[in-house]
Amino acid sequence: MVEAGVLPEVAERCLNHTEENKVKRIYQRYSYALEMKRAWQVLGERLELLTLPGGDNVISVNFKRQS
Repeated sequence: MVEAGVLPEVAERCLNHTEENKVKRIYQRYSYALEMKRAWQVLGERLELLTLPGGDNVISVNFKRQS
């Protein structure tokens, strides 16, 4: 997400990481809901681009069980 332009703090919230700084954790209560929604959209668009049929971004791997 950060590579795609999402702020690190928003990416951390998307991953449900807790704030390490105790003062920030107690007093800064902004939910980042809109920013997280946009971050998930950005990630979804990136994943969609990477998995487009016929694209050269995906390598298929066939795993065969060995007897």
